Amino acid sequence: MKRAGIMALAVLVLFASLPAASAGDLVNYIWDTRTYEHPYPTDVKPGDLVYGHNPDLFNALIPGYWVHVAIVAWYNESINDWMVIEAKIGKGIIITPLRVFLSRYQTVALQRVRVDGSIREKAVAFAYQQLGKPYNYNYFSKPKVYDDKYYCSQLVWAAYLVASNFQVNLDENDGGWSWKYFYAVAPQEVYDDPMTYTLYYHEA
Repeated sequence: MKRAGIMALAVLVLFASLPAASAGDLVNYIWDTRTYEHPYPTDVKPGDLVYGHNPDLFNALIPGYWVHVAIVAWYNESINDWMVIEAKIGKGIIITPLRVFLSRYQTVALQRVRVDGSIREKAVAFAYQQLGKPYNYNYFSKPKVYDDKYYCSQLVWAAYLVASNFQVNLDENDGGWSWKYFYAVAPQEVYDDPMTYTLYYHEA
C-alpha cells in the first residue's frame, strides 16, 4: 500500500512538471495520433518494405529510429493505392492502404530488398498467408519463422527468410544476442541490413 502511494505521488509530480498542454497534446506525447502528409512514392513494387517513425514516448521504447515496418503487397486499382500487409498492435496481421500507413507517421521510408522479383513475390505470399493471426507482444525472446503470431519486423523477416529458402536474413545480427535489440529483430535492423536499400524517404 505504501509503495502504491509513492508511485501515485511520482506520477502526479511527473505530470505536474509537464508544461501546460491540452488533453490532445498529452495523448500525442504518449502515442502520436496525428495524421501527416507525404508525397506518394513512385516506382513501388510488390515486396518493398515501408517504414514509419513518430517522436512519441511509446515509440521511444522501441530500439532504433524506425518503429514500424510493413510489406507492400499489390496495387488496388479500385482505390488507386498500393496495399501493404502489416502486423499492427491491437489488430494483428491486416491489410492497409499505403496512403493510410504513410499518414500515421511523421517520417516514412520505402526500401527494396536486393533479390529478384520472384523472391519478393514469394515474400508477399508468405505474409498474405499470415493474415488474421494475432500480434506478437513477446519482443524479447528469439523470434520464430513459423509462428502463430507475429510483430511487424518479425513478419517481414520471416517472409524473406522463407521466400529465399533461408538465404536472406534481414536480422542485422542474424538472430544473435545484442544489448540493444536482445534476440528480437527490430525494424531498424531490417532497415540497416546490407540486403535492403532505400528508394524513398520523407519527413513531414
